[in-house]
Amino acid sequence: MNKKEIKINPDKGRRVTYVVVFSIVVLLYVIMLKNNKVDHTLGIGLIALFVGLTLYFLYTIFFPKAAIIINEEGIKENIIKGAGLIKWNKISEIYICVIPKKKYDVFFLGVNYHKDENDRRRVKFKGKVNEKLGDALIVLDGLEMQPYDIYNNIQKYYSKFIKK
Repeated sequence: MNKKEIKINPDKGRRVTYVVVFSIVVLLYVIMLKNNKVDHTLGIGLIALFVGLTLYFLYTIFFPKAAIIINEEGIKENIIKGAGLIKWNKISEIYICVIPKKKYDVFFLGVNYHKDENDRRRVKFKGKVNEKLGDALIVLDGLEMQPYDIYNNIQKYYSKFIKK
């Protein structure tokens, strides 16, 4: 990790599973195509599709795109439907939000904004809050780092590089 920036990547486990499954599917379609069990055009098309998916997931394993980036500007969620960049001067408090589900708990990083534009107080770190939804939620599941480690790293980064 760079001292001026923290990058948190998605977990590679699920992508490795996809690579293995898609490789097996490609192998099965090649065998079916050789034995004339599937139409030639359809077989070639499906093989091309699954080879493309396999290569895409291999690429994301070796060259991951950071899911969350923490730097001087703020906290940036780098996922398609994410919160985007949340600037430090807009944040009033940060906390871990745990929403219990039947099989497993879902962890979010809750962010509340300053209600007043002129409010320049420092960011408050609240710790664990049960079922409190903030102005912005960043999903912390499926990342290389554990949710509380991410929270602690944000807190350390803020206290070391941002707070003056």
